[in-house]
Amino acid sequence: MTKGSAPRTNMHLLASHYRSEFLATPQLVRIDYAKGSNGFEPTLLLKVSTLVIKYIALGAPLQLLLGRVRDRLMYAVTVRDDAAKPAMLWSVVETEAEVIALKTLVAGQSFPVFLFNELALNVAWSTGKGNFTANAIEWISIATLGKTEYPEIADLADGLLERAFKGTASTSELLTTDIEIAETWHPVFNHFITSHGTDSPIDIFSRDEGGQQEQLAIWLTDSLSPQRVHHSPQVPVGRRQRELTDILFSHDHGAVLIESKALTVFNRENLPDRAKLAKDVSQHVAKAARQLRGAIRKIKDGAPVTTRSGAPIDVERSQPAHAVVLIPEFGLIEDEANFDPEFIADFMKATGGFIHLLDLAELLRVVQAAEMLSRGSTKITKLMAFDYYLIERAKHAHKAETLCIEVLLHLQE
Repeated sequence: MTKGSAPRTNMHLLASHYRSEFLATPQLVRIDYAKGSNGFEPTLLLKVSTLVIKYIALGAPLQLLLGRVRDRLMYAVTVRDDAAKPAMLWSVVETEAEVIALKTLVAGQSFPVFLFNELALNVAWSTGKGNFTANAIEWISIATLGKTEYPEIADLADGLLERAFKGTASTSELLTTDIEIAETWHPVFNHFITSHGTDSPIDIFSRDEGGQQEQLAIWLTDSLSPQRVHHSPQVPVGRRQRELTDILFSHDHGAVLIESKALTVFNRENLPDRAKLAKDVSQHVAKAARQLRGAIRKIKDGAPVTTRSGAPIDVERSQPAHAVVLIPEFGLIEDEANFDPEFIADFMKATGGFIHLLDLAELLRVVQAAEMLSRGSTKITKLMAFDYYLIERAKHAHKAETLCIEVLLHLQE
């Protein structure tokens, strides 16, 4: 369920059209010629991480680029969220709709900009405007259309964007313009009704940034098994109840505990750079690992676990547990050596369980993999497939000698 201040463009149709593509790609840019209340108009769609969305909402400069790569025309958006490593997203012009949209856009017409998060949810929109040089129209008019084999030109496209960042790209291969955001970013509120019948809201501008990341994790995991995913399970500590972990679910083969560590961006006096956030993430991961050790110890010791309303939760206690540290982005991890085989072995020795480090995009991939592995099977449930995939992922982490890995599932037909 989605609500909020409504833009002119029919966002529901656009979101439905691009949903599968957006879910399959961690970050993506698309330009379309979409129908709004005043007719068709150029429309810019950006699918990026929640963290990058926050930078955009707080005024990080945006640039739109047109580039020539072999015989194809590419367009890209740069988000100046970091002086040293700005986010860069690119696509290749493939359709007539993109050609029409680009021609209208480079002529100076304002256009709506929609921001999508890791779950392909539209969470904010505004209006932008850019001004290219006159020869941009010529480039667009002669663009070769049709499907593109992206792996074949990826290195060339990345190289062109790298030269653009360094300021060494020539005007014969690259044109750029600043995107001027003409109005305040408008929130789009999304609501998910969980299998427990509770409301799980997503609001990108919420000051409870930790709570919002937990809500995203619930959106991703609640479909694994109805009624088994619990937010903020409780254990007794003396005469009081205390949170065991942020998210807990369990089945016959073990329990999964998720400790979510978000980053404060909106509540800071000054917009932090990524170097500062990276230092914060390292501290958060170490703290989360200690918390997960304690939580697993509670489970192994037989502590009763309940929901926040006091209902008992049936937790598997004899099998190895999966402990997941959830962070906003892998790109913020700059000290991978700290999460080496020794770190992994120490955790396993202390708990008998597996330690995993995931960001939201990687958690989505794991859930998608579980759904694919269990599809069509009467014996393998989504939770069983999720458990299996985490074990296989742990094996890859052991070989890579770091928890900081990204894994894609490829099924042979």
